[in-house]
Amino acid sequence: MTSTNNIQWKRTIAEGIAIIVSILLAFWIDTWWEDREEARFEVVYLQELKEDFELNKSILERTTARLEGIIQSTLVLQKQSALASPSLSVAELNDNFRLIAQMATFIPVNRAYVNLTGSGDLRLIRSRPLKNALADYYAAAKVTVLVQDTHEMELVHIYEPYIIENLDFSAVALGRVDDFPLPPPVEEASILNVLATRQFRNIAVQKWVIATDLLNQHRQMMERTNNILHLLELAENGS
Repeated sequence: MTSTNNIQWKRTIAEGIAIIVSILLAFWIDTWWEDREEARFEVVYLQELKEDFELNKSILERTTARLEGIIQSTLVLQKQSALASPSLSVAELNDNFRLIAQMATFIPVNRAYVNLTGSGDLRLIRSRPLKNALADYYAAAKVTVLVQDTHEMELVHIYEPYIIENLDFSAVALGRVDDFPLPPPVEEASILNVLATRQFRNIAVQKWVIATDLLNQHRQMMERTNNILHLLELAENGS
């Protein structure tokens, strides 16, 4: 009787152990599969982030080049304004003014980051330095956009009234399409009447202030962009 009880007891223990092992094994398999799926999704998100930031870098390269050109034109007009007689033609003066009336803006691509934060999948990114850098990047980008918007309003309130009052708008207007060209300007040479004035020089200096501020903002964003790309490379390599 005792032997039978011992056998039954041992069988019960063995069955219990088997059940526990089965549960633990099932849990381990589920965890392993979930970890594998999360790792797969992380790879996808890292690739999407890389695509976004390579695009951001390309946009910033274009905008910084445009801003550098705008700054050069403001300096050209400043120098021409100080001469007794301009050395550039009327067409060249108007071309430089047309350039400084432009805005070069950066609106960051944020598709992948919005998907990550909106879905709650940001936790899938294992690199904490990368997650912190992403948060800092888009916070800094909001500041850049705010600065751009502020400067754009300055242009609206300063440049357009000045052009309407003192220049032939059609001589300095920027065209976006080729199939609807403006007629030739009627008073193309009107820029000569204001070139040597204090107001003209101040207008040029104001645009120099705006353009250099934006250039500084965009260069800082380029540094942040390159840092994100570096961190993405490290994350992809498992570093």
